[in-house]
Amino acid sequence: MPPARKSNKLTRKELQQLKDYGQLDPLGAMGAENELDELISKAISKSSHGRFSGVIPSDSDSRHRSGRGRGRDRFRDRSTRLERGPALSKSQKGVRPDAYTKLLKSLSSSANAPIMTPAPIVSDDEDDNELMEQSDDDAIDDDNDVNDMSESSVNSDGADEATEDQSYEVDEVDRDADDSDIDDKAHDDSGPTTGSEEFAEVYEAHDFMGAHFSDEASALMNQKVAAATQKEYNHVTVNDPVLGPGILYDIGDGGLKEENPRPLKQRLVKPFNKLNNRDGFTDFQRGLFNWMDQYRDVVYANRSFERDDDITTVYTLHAMNHVMKARERERKNNVKLSKAHASGTDAGELRDRGFTRPRVLILTPFRNTAYKIVKKILKLASSDEVSNTARIDKEYGPGEEDDSENKTYARKPVDFQQTFAGNIDDSFRIGMKFHFNSVKPYADFYRADIIVASPIGLRMTTGSERGDRKDFDFLSSIEMVIVDQCDVLLMQNWDHVLQIFNCMNRTPKKDHGCDFSRVHNWLLEGMAEYRRQTILISEYMTPEIQAIFNNNCRSIEGKVRFKPVMQGAVTDVVAQVPQVFKRLNVKRLATAADDRFVHFTENMLPELEKSAAKDKHTLIFVSSYFDFVRIRNHCRDRGFSFAAISEYSTRTEAMHARMDFYKGDLQFIIYSERAHFYHRYPIKGIHHMLFYSLPDHPLYYSELVSLMLTSNDETASSAQLTCTAIYTKYDQLKLERIVGTSLAPQLLTGERSQFTFA
Repeated sequence: MPPARKSNKLTRKELQQLKDYGQLDPLGAMGAENELDELISKAISKSSHGRFSGVIPSDSDSRHRSGRGRGRDRFRDRSTRLERGPALSKSQKGVRPDAYTKLLKSLSSSANAPIMTPAPIVSDDEDDNELMEQSDDDAIDDDNDVNDMSESSVNSDGADEATEDQSYEVDEVDRDADDSDIDDKAHDDSGPTTGSEEFAEVYEAHDFMGAHFSDEASALMNQKVAAATQKEYNHVTVNDPVLGPGILYDIGDGGLKEENPRPLKQRLVKPFNKLNNRDGFTDFQRGLFNWMDQYRDVVYANRSFERDDDITTVYTLHAMNHVMKARERERKNNVKLSKAHASGTDAGELRDRGFTRPRVLILTPFRNTAYKIVKKILKLASSDEVSNTARIDKEYGPGEEDDSENKTYARKPVDFQQTFAGNIDDSFRIGMKFHFNSVKPYADFYRADIIVASPIGLRMTTGSERGDRKDFDFLSSIEMVIVDQCDVLLMQNWDHVLQIFNCMNRTPKKDHGCDFSRVHNWLLEGMAEYRRQTILISEYMTPEIQAIFNNNCRSIEGKVRFKPVMQGAVTDVVAQVPQVFKRLNVKRLATAADDRFVHFTENMLPELEKSAAKDKHTLIFVSSYFDFVRIRNHCRDRGFSFAAISEYSTRTEAMHARMDFYKGDLQFIIYSERAHFYHRYPIKGIHHMLFYSLPDHPLYYSELVSLMLTSNDETASSAQLTCTAIYTKYDQLKLERIVGTSLAPQLLTGERSQFTFA
């Protein structure tokens, strides 16, 4: 620490810093560089764990703040008032001196000596009630003053550029609250209740959230972090009667945990029962919620449209439960601070928040799913005041139905209709802020509790890794990330998902008005990824999802993966077509794509060119767009008569290609999996089906092979139809979905390299 100044007199700027940040030694940080990492390290190294053990920004940063506009100063004053406690009542002003007056007197006597305060003194109930009511009213009034600022900030849809300095907004103090950290208030339409109706939840034995996000350092906690880092898990086979078979990657000797008898906040019980149209969970909901409630990383790779509503309800309930418990803990700590400041005592170390406010991030591919999620969140919140509801319906709702489009969708498969029903815009982001008994959608991200976004929509806010516009500080304190419909996101751009995971839980570049004395120790130490819970929901397992499960899921509670036993899509094929599977022997994963391309161009394509003289109706299916472009360019250079249909092809181009193919004017068509996902073109006249690579979605295999029979109009007999698929040993997950879990090992490790299904 730099030497103290000769004079103990404080300047006006130093007094303002003292009031803003509650810093004991306003002279200690003078002259330091404005680096957030240095501030964090100082906050960690403080020997005193009192309320005023935080740090203040440098002199240059204070000058930066002093140049704000009037509205920004008003917001900063609100943060100042709430941080140092509510205003004192008249009776309290006559008895207790102001906390800052006492602080300044101590500083004037010794500029460098830390202030040691006695233990907290519990005040009378009457004074406490007056204190909390006044603090509550001040917080609500000040929040109304800054509501207009949220709409002009970045991040939510329709917002402008983010302001440079976003303060962590402190929630109001609950009325009739006490010092206990384990109680909860009943909730009904009239608001919180008191007296005999007060509900006390049992957290001691089953509070998974309290134990998981605890700041207490222990040898067991260090062992869990080391085990998660080194990936030293105990593999436990799980046979869940509802969710199916799975594998638990357990850390330590935790094993299977006893479920929480009272997992929900009491105020969520009635809204959940109303949303669920029944009392309590269904068997499936309870099974899935119990795993999420333990704060393990969860991968559920058996999503279906029949259970879509149950899955969405479960993870929105889990997210709301997490946010309400966290905000309740902050409000209770605010009460403790209010009492301590009113009595001039030290409240002790209270750590209950992150660098920024957002705690939960939900990623989903389209606005139609986001609309369901937001609606469920609003119903679970059951707040008296909800803003921007009309805007939500307008921007995320289904809108007006188009009769011609409905007729086109009616001819598509059922899963296509359900995926693309409603608003299918894939660029959106919306922040949701919960403020006691009100909910504000479209809140600025730095004031939001839950963020619902698409990967591309959020990526537009965070910016590219190399670009000049990068703002992802609001992801620094994410405690729960939920990625729904991973199989659909794979059909968009999975790179956006990976970039978001790379941006999460990093040390922010700016302080954003953060009170470091309230920040969790594990956040200050850079261990947030070990406390973050990751939930991945998909219809099937893929190597991309498995990679995130292996590299980004590091919860100290362990992780669990549910992957069903597949029966195989070959059993759903209607056409009597011999299906030949050829195994291509490759040595390394890095060269698998090149080996496949060489085998196709040197062995299969010449045979295809010869057979085209007799029969030209050949469809080449390619799952990867990179392989699609590679094959298309090669065939174009060789002068083949072909057409290529991808997701970027227009309807007119696809229609002309299908017509020429049906008439036999083309040698073959190259068809990408994404084109089939987005359009489901009914290609007619297929006689020979060649799977250059197996599809990710098993339904596409049975659809295309069955299409050979239903679309030929008796122009070709079953004996003329052929189907060939190429695979390697690295296609295990795809092969399991096509031929079944029981037969896949035989095709991967058998002596023969060719297998036929008739």
